[in-house]
Amino acid sequence: MICSIDISNQFIIVWSMFIKDQKQKFGEDYIIKEEDTGLLFHMIIRKAMDYITSYRDVVLCWEGLHSTKWRKEVWPPYKENRKHSDDPNFKWVGPLMEKCFEFFSNFHVKCLKVDNCEGDDCIYATCKYYAEKGEEVRIISNDKDLSQIMNWYDTVSQYNPIKKEMVSKNENILLEKAIVGDVSDNIKAFKGLGPKTFEKMLADQALWNKKMTPANLEILETVMKIIDLRKYPQEYQDAIKVELEKPWNDFKPHEVEKFLLDNGLKSCYNDWTSRWCQDIQALNFESPDAMDEIEAILNS
Repeated sequence: MICSIDISNQFIIVWSMFIKDQKQKFGEDYIIKEEDTGLLFHMIIRKAMDYITSYRDVVLCWEGLHSTKWRKEVWPPYKENRKHSDDPNFKWVGPLMEKCFEFFSNFHVKCLKVDNCEGDDCIYATCKYYAEKGEEVRIISNDKDLSQIMNWYDTVSQYNPIKKEMVSKNENILLEKAIVGDVSDNIKAFKGLGPKTFEKMLADQALWNKKMTPANLEILETVMKIIDLRKYPQEYQDAIKVELEKPWNDFKPHEVEKFLLDNGLKSCYNDWTSRWCQDIQALNFESPDAMDEIEAILNS
């Protein structure tokens, strides 16, 4: 089974937990200091290592440069509510994401970060690429939008790491988002139309026809262009496929150990030598050199 991790989503989950905890301790005006980033990075590593030590083949999907550009050209308000220019804490997100990318590149993974592509695009491309080869793919994300992929590929499943449960298939996920709206992506609902009315529309063709005015139909068609993951530009789909066709990263256990020591991540280092090494060893990589390195670390 291939594990496709929405790593940007995982990062934001940890980031939100960290900020909330620090503000509870030190007040709402709390500003992250450089010495705080070690703890934050420690939390991110521990979160992701649960999956890297559980699945042999892991694809980490990141936000690429200008990731929302083409969708904003189609729907200008898209994610405009996510601007963080006024948040002094947000300056740490970019550097920490780069640090995560550097660290996880030392494992038997594929790190997908492609210009003009969001993490969701990379996850869709990963599912499509491997499902069409007959592989099972497990998505790790609490983003319900990704459940649309299960409607197209029977070998794809999704696990919500927040609720700690598998996500159910929803055949109407795209229609619901386009019609009811999505606050997180700044997609406005049809005026005066909420979830209950949407459910009634699905069961009542006359009501559907009444609500689907020419103006609403235009909104629906426009929004579907940006939320249906199958519809993002072919050139970007091809760019992700090029990355997927590259070999898996070599597993470099000594580089992992060095990284943890160099960055003062003592607790993560202890987990690495006492537990994570054995867990990865059990995945049976076809890399004798890496296995020799693991044995040396375990016996040191």
